[in-house]
Amino acid sequence: MTMTLGRVAIALVALAPSIAPAHAAQPGAMVIRKASFGHVEVAATAVETALREGRAAQAAARDVLLLPHVRFGITARSHGKARWVSIASNGSPIYSWAFENTAPGGRPVPPSHALRHEIGHDLFIRHLVPSSREGQYGGDAPDWLDEMAAIAFEGTDVTAMRRREAARLARSGSLIPMDRFLTMVHPELTESPASAVASDGPAYRIRLAASSDTPRFYAMTRAFYDYLVARTGSPAVVAKLADAFRRGERLDAWVLARSGQRNGSASLGALDADLRSWIQSDARYAVATGSPNGG
Repeated sequence: MTMTLGRVAIALVALAPSIAPAHAAQPGAMVIRKASFGHVEVAATAVETALREGRAAQAAARDVLLLPHVRFGITARSHGKARWVSIASNGSPIYSWAFENTAPGGRPVPPSHALRHEIGHDLFIRHLVPSSREGQYGGDAPDWLDEMAAIAFEGTDVTAMRRREAARLARSGSLIPMDRFLTMVHPELTESPASAVASDGPAYRIRLAASSDTPRFYAMTRAFYDYLVARTGSPAVVAKLADAFRRGERLDAWVLARSGQRNGSASLGALDADLRSWIQSDARYAVATGSPNGG
C-alpha cells in the first residue's frame, strides 16, 4: 500500500540521516538465493544485505508477532519489481526494495536497514490486525500499536538512536502524555504532506516528516515497547496486545493491568510517571543519555 514506503522515509529521514549507507552499490546480474525465510532475488552486491535483513525480520516475526512459520521473498527494485508487496503463487508476500544508496539521477533511496521495519508493518497488518477502512495509517489497530510492531523489528543502530531521543525527551519532560499517545493518530496523518525528496513511481516515496510530533511519536513508541517488555517479561507483547484488540478489550486497561502498579490507583497519569522513572533507571537508556546530540 502506498503509505508503507512513506513511513520508511518519515522514520529514517527525520531521525537517522547519519546511519545511511556511505556508498552506492551498482545493480548487476540478479542472484537467486534460497533462505530460511524464503528467498532473495537481488544483485550480487546486495545478497548478504538482503539475507541479513530477511533473517532479522524472520526472527522478529517469531519473537515479537508469534509468527514462527512466516515465509516471504525479498527482491530488488532494480530488477523491475515495481510494487512494494506482491504475492507469490504460494501466497507468500514478496518485498521489493531498492538496495542501492542512490537511484538514477542521484535520488536517495531508503537505507537497507529500514527494510525490516517495513516488513514488520506488513506482517502485523497481514496476519494480526488487518485494515478494513480507507485513509488510515496501517491496520485497524491504534496507530501506536501498528508502529510498535515495526519498531520492534529494527536493528541495534536505529534502536539506540530511538532510545537516545526517548531519554532526552524524558529528561526534558517532553514525552507524549500517555492519554494522548494511546488515542492519537499517526502525526503524519494530521499534517499536510511535506515536499517529496525523491520519487520512483506511485508506490515509492521519500519525504521529510511534516509533523514536529513525528520524532517524538517514534521515540515514545520505542520506549513504550521496551517498558512493556520489561513489565510483561515477553517481547511478544505486541502479539498479545493485538490479540486483546481483536477480542475487543480496551488496550489502556490491558496495559494498566500489566504495568506492575499494585496500589489500586493505577491510572494513565501513574503510567506516565512509571514510564519516566523506568527510562531513567534502565541501563540501556542510561547509556543513551551519554550522547547529547541524539538522533
